Amino acid sequence: MSARLMDKLAAAKSAVIAGQVDRALALIGDFADLATRTGIPAAERARFEARLAELRVLAEASQQGAQRALEDVRAIIQAARSLQTYDDNGRRQTAVTAAPPPHRF
Repeated sequence: MSARLMDKLAAAKSAVIAGQVDRALALIGDFADLATRTGIPAAERARFEARLAELRVLAEASQQGAQRALEDVRAIIQAARSLQTYDDNGRRQTAVTAAPPPHRF
């Protein structure tokens, strides 16, 4: 049974790496359900805890990367909205960019 549990964690890790949030959450839920039903052998507990810690680190890194990307997009949109250029006569022209606000992925 621990092989099935480990397979669920491995699949969840792959889903996190691939950016498949819904699939990762479903697999983690499946893991939790299966672990609740069958239990985790005491001898295997440390191994599972290490895998879960690794999965947590990956998920947090993914979340931080997505947050940084969102901040970058916001900065790009702000910069695009405030672009200033000069026409042929040297007069400054302000370009207004109508970009929709960024949304969560």
